[in-house]
Amino acid sequence: MAVVDIDRPVPGTGEALVDVSYCGICGSDLHMLGMPAGMVPAGLVLGHEFTGVIAGLGPAAGEWAVGDRVAVLPMVACGQCYACRAGHANLCEKGIDHGPGIGRQGGYAESVSVPVGMLRRLPATVSDADGALVEPLAVAVRAIRLSGAVPRDPVCVLGGGPIGVLTVAGLRALGFGRVALVEPIPGRRDAVEWLGVPTVAPDEAVSGLPPLLAGEPPAIVIDTTGHPSGAPLAIKLLPPGGRLTVAGLPDAPAAIDLATLAVKEIVIRGSLAYDERDFADALAHIAAGRIPCHQVITTIAGLEEAPSWLAGLSGGGTQQVKVLLRPDRVAAAPAESA
Repeated sequence: MAVVDIDRPVPGTGEALVDVSYCGICGSDLHMLGMPAGMVPAGLVLGHEFTGVIAGLGPAAGEWAVGDRVAVLPMVACGQCYACRAGHANLCEKGIDHGPGIGRQGGYAESVSVPVGMLRRLPATVSDADGALVEPLAVAVRAIRLSGAVPRDPVCVLGGGPIGVLTVAGLRALGFGRVALVEPIPGRRDAVEWLGVPTVAPDEAVSGLPPLLAGEPPAIVIDTTGHPSGAPLAIKLLPPGGRLTVAGLPDAPAAIDLATLAVKEIVIRGSLAYDERDFADALAHIAAGRIPCHQVITTIAGLEEAPSWLAGLSGGGTQQVKVLLRPDRVAAAPAESA
């Protein structure tokens, strides 16, 4: 990754030029940097968790206007593939092909050109910085919804990264009273405990979770770790009839004890990204003040600091939750920590 000067984008037909306000560093960005050479095209600008202000419009841009504050839903379903026809727009075979930071230039930039179909208006109650959490919160909202959990259920979240912390926050916003998180890094456990949710380290989870959940094991586990150790631990934690939702994407296969899975009749399902409903619900949660965004955003850094931040976050063991990049911050300025 390098910081370079490129031409300012020119919006095409049905596109808007967005001056980026904030862009979050996502775990998928870290995965892309670790891919073998050639899998990510040279010159790609990463970044898909961003807010901004419309600075220009191409032809046929609809009712948008220069000066509108927006968040970006960074994919558009094709409507034609099997997944779309089956009602799973989030699984569209081409949904991310044109998405910022993946199939086109993304939000690690001063400005980016975006199809107007991806724009979502930011309410006055949502700051530009907090709006950058809408996209990752939508991932958490979907995982909660697909888990089938209801507020009376005891729920365990595995992983205290951004999606894990936002899943905890989303559960609390929905009125869940018995929630606990499993996370190995003390600093990340602290971030969740500030939300009023108890935590435990993985090696203490089997015996330590029930006391945190009013004496019961978790009926639902949501695995956000993106690590192959997550699902096997969840199988141990769940009681008979328990349900596991996997929302993280491990880099390696997980070893699942199928005998225990069968004996306990555990149900496992995946959760990927979000759909329009999840994104709208996430924006509504933030607009209503139900998400403590200031506790999730742990650092705001200048755009020119992106290479060093991604290198640090890729190393593992970080105590950061969500790092935002702000293009108008110069690298010489001290990083702003929330």
